[in-house]
Amino acid sequence: MDVIVDGGRDFRLTGDPSDTLAAVAAVSEFLRERGRGILSLQVNGNSVNPEQLIELLQGKPVGEVSVLEVSSERIDKLVEDALREMQTAAPELPQLCHSLAEVFQGERPEEGYEPFHKLAEIWSHIKSMELQVAGALSVDLAAIELKGVTIEQLHVELNGYLEEAAQALESLDCVLLGDLLEYELAPRAEVEGEIIALLQTEARSQAQSG
Repeated sequence: MDVIVDGGRDFRLTGDPSDTLAAVAAVSEFLRERGRGILSLQVNGNSVNPEQLIELLQGKPVGEVSVLEVSSERIDKLVEDALREMQTAAPELPQLCHSLAEVFQGERPEEGYEPFHKLAEIWSHIKSMELQVAGALSVDLAAIELKGVTIEQLHVELNGYLEEAAQALESLDCVLLGDLLEYELAPRAEVEGEIIALLQTEARSQAQSG
């Protein structure tokens, strides 16, 4: 495996990583020791988002990867930029859900097809940044709870409802899609602000202790 970090080949894997995910973890630790975090990751030329790491890389033999390319950023800047972007995008999600629900429950549901894809895209990007920030701060989302549910579980539930909504759209079941947007997705959109607030608090705490 050829590991490229910020355009250079100074990093060398030691030992025998159990899989590609372990190799990425080793690169992440190498960067963390230098006050940096992973900004973007490519495996064999294909981009891998934070939410895809386990699905795509866990159990994938290192021998199947010819090139692992990582770009990094200072942890404080990575976190600051991501939180700022999330603060801008997240407040729009609940209203987008309510507005789209009205469209799908109205007389011209076809007008909601493209906006729904845009909503899913924005939301996916927000979740990706949350995972990126959590990784940069070494925050275990499986150990932090909101209203008795871990953030990791909230992510899993959200992905399930987004998938169900996408299937409803594919089958043109606009009644179901409208209900999902109004009663399942809109409430979860409200929670995004709380998740971001928790990450902001953790970032400030680490900055002060550092």
